[in-house]
Amino acid sequence: MPAYFLKTILGTAFLAAALTSFLSMMTLMGKPEKKTDPAKLRKIHRAAGVVIGILLVPLIYMGARFLAQTGDAMSIRAGFHVVLAIAFIVLLILKIAIVRVYRNFLKHAPVLGMIIFILAVIVFAISAGFTVLMNIF
Repeated sequence: MPAYFLKTILGTAFLAAALTSFLSMMTLMGKPEKKTDPAKLRKIHRAAGVVIGILLVPLIYMGARFLAQTGDAMSIRAGFHVVLAIAFIVLLILKIAIVRVYRNFLKHAPVLGMIIFILAVIVFAISAGFTVLMNIF
């Protein structure tokens, strides 16, 4: 199996987990009517976060290998991917730190979550989406 195909599969699963995490919190915090159990939505959010963390490990490893192999000959698309992926990781660590340790900043967690989700979609679209489009056309 080619590496780009494996990255695309992992990236798609990563995006699905990010979407699940995002929608669970949007449902919990954004809907005026509470038809769903908040504890269940928090568990879904946490489980999706764990899946994101598990999928990040091989994605970071494959990305670091790609970065080491390309050196200075990286495309603009790959450069954007790397910078946005690093921003994603930094913001994810910040959000986890706020939720776990710095609880006085908890009011900023929803905005960080939205930014993290947007970065996940953009990073996916830049690489996995591009790969899929190149294979279709």
